[in-house]
Amino acid sequence: MLEELLARAQDYDIDTKVGGFTNHLPMALIALDRLGASDARLKEYFQMYSENLKPLEYTSITEEFNWFEHLGERDKFGAYLEYYTNKINLNGWQAVLRSHIDKIIQGCAASAFHALIRLSYGIIQENAKEITFGLAHLSSHYLRLPESSKSENEPSAILNNALNTFSDYVASGDTITNRMIDIANHNKFTNINKFSSGLSLASLSHLFTQLYLRSSDFTVLHAVTSCHAMRIVLPYIEDKENALVGYWSAALVAILSVENLELRDVCEIQTKSLEQLNVEIAAKSNDDHLIKLVFSCIEEHKNYKSINHMKILVSKLVK
Repeated sequence: MLEELLARAQDYDIDTKVGGFTNHLPMALIALDRLGASDARLKEYFQMYSENLKPLEYTSITEEFNWFEHLGERDKFGAYLEYYTNKINLNGWQAVLRSHIDKIIQGCAASAFHALIRLSYGIIQENAKEITFGLAHLSSHYLRLPESSKSENEPSAILNNALNTFSDYVASGDTITNRMIDIANHNKFTNINKFSSGLSLASLSHLFTQLYLRSSDFTVLHAVTSCHAMRIVLPYIEDKENALVGYWSAALVAILSVENLELRDVCEIQTKSLEQLNVEIAAKSNDDHLIKLVFSCIEEHKNYKSINHMKILVSKLVK
């Protein structure tokens, strides 16, 4: 049933009918399936969500199309979709992913990480068409960021300095992506766009989950779920260090785009085992972000044995 619904979902645009909002349907369906949702529930969710979507308009590649030169040109999504479809049909998705991902991962802030997340879900599902959509989305919405510089400070110290620097600034824009672009273009960003030597995805996962536990912020949620996505994509990347530096800069931009980010002390949360969680709460929810957050936290907890991910799960699934 899942594969059938994914095939139908791939007839829709990457954005919803409401401008500026990303289509989460394929990702939510995969997450629901992994959370144990029944076929009937998957069909119900598809019917509910697809009412807010618009049909995908296919366009063809022109002779002058060059995948590298057109990165970040949103109107080229259709061309990228055809380009990656043709490449994957000839060479298979693993080879195509490996030959392109080192470049396009540097634009991973695309659509507030949703392109990266869709790509990772395609990899999890081993669905070539979903991977095609993820690659095309990441390429056409590629978000260039200023180059960062190395620091001897830990990521938490770099983040705190960045938050202090931007404490009086409110990013402009009606979407997360537009606010991220505003931060990236701010003249102060270059000075605080630093990365730690020996940067690791595990350390970022810990930092972002701690930040979410202290804020429950919607944008920070995307840092948590995108960190899971990076773990899935990273094995296909040759220059992992450079990819992590680019991802960290993107996450920094996202966090700084939050207006008046309030960080409170973390409430005492009694941890549970995965078996004690009521995952059905997420499986019955129509909130695509909750569904994906729960799925990501379960997978990250399995990988890292992370207390922070478990605390997030308890806060969402224990009533």
